[in-house]
Amino acid sequence: MLSLEEILLDLEQKSKKSREELLAKIKKKQEELSGLVSSEGAAHLVARDLGVSIIRETKRELKLKDIKPDMKNIETKVRIIGITDTRKFKRKDGKEGRVASLIVTDGTTEARIPLWDKQIELIDEKTVEKNDIIEIKNAYAKENIFGGLELRLSKYSRIEKVEDDKSIPYRVIKPEFERKKLKDIREGSYEIRGNIVNIFNINPLFKTCPKCNSKLEKDNKGYKCSEHGYVEPVNNLIISTIIDDGTSTIRAVFFRDAAEKLSNINPNTLSNMTQEESIDLIRENILGKDVLLTGVVRKNKIFDSLEFIVRDVKEFDIEYESKTLIDEISSFR
Repeated sequence: MLSLEEILLDLEQKSKKSREELLAKIKKKQEELSGLVSSEGAAHLVARDLGVSIIRETKRELKLKDIKPDMKNIETKVRIIGITDTRKFKRKDGKEGRVASLIVTDGTTEARIPLWDKQIELIDEKTVEKNDIIEIKNAYAKENIFGGLELRLSKYSRIEKVEDDKSIPYRVIKPEFERKKLKDIREGSYEIRGNIVNIFNINPLFKTCPKCNSKLEKDNKGYKCSEHGYVEPVNNLIISTIIDDGTSTIRAVFFRDAAEKLSNINPNTLSNMTQEESIDLIRENILGKDVLLTGVVRKNKIFDSLEFIVRDVKEFDIEYESKTLIDEISSFR
């Protein structure tokens, strides 16, 4: 049976009535029935009077690796592996706001859960702490600008600490990135080896908010975050390339750490350069470079083609690569 809290959440959402009004109706219904029904039973009767169905379909807990951007009504169980510091900021109306994030995992991947203002009481009051297991209900998913997963909370969402049954590890169990030729890849996680044969002439610098990491818009007053107003931006590096492994090609995009590792360029050094000068410097550092990459292949909705979002630029294992090359050559005999 659904708890009173779950019924109230459904009723608030579907009837558009306030919790106070609903609680008053539930109390009145109990009084009408001389206290012979529980609060949950009275809530069901109130829902019937309002023409609201609170029968829920059974939901399966999702693994983080299976959650896609824009999914709604997400239920999942995760472990908190990190809690960011709480940052204060000024809102557009001049009022002070606060933001912090829970970093969570279920062993399959990581996700970030931003907490805003009153939600931060979960941290302040130590309702949840690092290493706790929590259940998340009625969340929705967004992809951040770096390709990472965020679980967002609405007013109908819930986070509850649950008993630690040791079923969730304390870290991400790294997936095995299968080495594949580009001609054979589909959507999924892979390791690829290839050569950078082209660089797209896009602005390699993008500015983000130091408080929430959102991309900023520039106007005549400076750089503006939709949530936090005008801020001092953080420089980030993005490099978009074409990789060729001899069997096919794919667009490969490097963000932040991966882009810096690939190019050996600090994004701040590009801040006073033109886009053309920046691209020339990047081209000089990486064009024609053999690379070993791990990451995720996904469908780019705009271009309707596969692209490779690079997670890491790896060092070559010369012994392994030599053996692989010898095996490939031998296969042609």
